[in-house]
Amino acid sequence: MQNQTKGLANAELWGGIAWLALGLFVTWQGWTQGLGVLSEPGSGFAVFWCGVIMSGLSATIVATAIRQGGPPLKSLWSETRWQKVLLVMGLLLLFGFFFEQIGFIPSSLVLLLVLMRFIDPVPWWQAITVSFGAVLGVWFLLAKFLKIQLPAGVLAPLLG
Repeated sequence: MQNQTKGLANAELWGGIAWLALGLFVTWQGWTQGLGVLSEPGSGFAVFWCGVIMSGLSATIVATAIRQGGPPLKSLWSETRWQKVLLVMGLLLLFGFFFEQIGFIPSSLVLLLVLMRFIDPVPWWQAITVSFGAVLGVWFLLAKFLKIQLPAGVLAPLLG
């Protein structure tokens, strides 16, 4: 079990405060869009209530952190593998840049295979099985079932 810290060095406190601020902002934005009435909700109705729930949950985290403490702030980054974090960020940037040109299926397959094999290594058979299963499953659900257009890219002639 980690050391529990009370006061301003408490990581749970700062995380809770950040989420509370975001929840209050979302609540306010929902309010400004108009709530409407229960039988005819306005455009901000769902946003407002999501913000209220976020604020309530984060307020409980803040209260618990004040009462019981939490891990120290310096422990949050103590065992971070920065090389892998930067590599994943770079891969995601490449994925976003080439997504439309290459297409959903090939770019997602390459991304998942690289992540599963080199970032947090699993055996090849598992990386291939999960990557193909996940990408083709998501593609089928989005493109065929929900009728959401995904970029076909290099597979356009085959997916036509």
